[in-house]
Amino acid sequence: MDLRILGLLVENGRASYASLGAAVGLSANGAADRVRRLERAGVIRGYRAQVDLESLGRGFDAILDVRLLPAAEPEEFERRAARLPGVREVVFVTGRFDYVLRLACRDAEDLDRTVRAIRTGAGVAQTETRVVMRALRTDRLDPPPGRQAVG
Repeated sequence: MDLRILGLLVENGRASYASLGAAVGLSANGAADRVRRLERAGVIRGYRAQVDLESLGRGFDAILDVRLLPAAEPEEFERRAARLPGVREVVFVTGRFDYVLRLACRDAEDLDRTVRAIRTGAGVAQTETRVVMRALRTDRLDPPPGRQAVG
């Protein structure tokens, strides 16, 4: 039941306790109790608005792979990258590159400026840029291993 409530909140973080309860067969108070318990347990860490970046003039979506020089300070790179206006996410990864950055730029020129700013300083050895043609967000919650999904 908690997974069903979480799935509903992922779809609509502003859902009322009454609508949550109706969807899972609980009273509004029962749904509220479960949501509060999930919040106290740290399962629900917060609620946020989904912003249409295109409407803010930042609809040019790109992914930037970054490899640092061996002597580079990862924390310094992360701080510098996170301060740039077009950087939405900085992810430390395994594999050929050290970081994957998700960028939301105004256009190709803005992407170029952002990539140049990332390459300058902070020990960047190599970058590889990919423009996102289409993205599908799946915000679904799969049941833990060994459990079946609840209708």
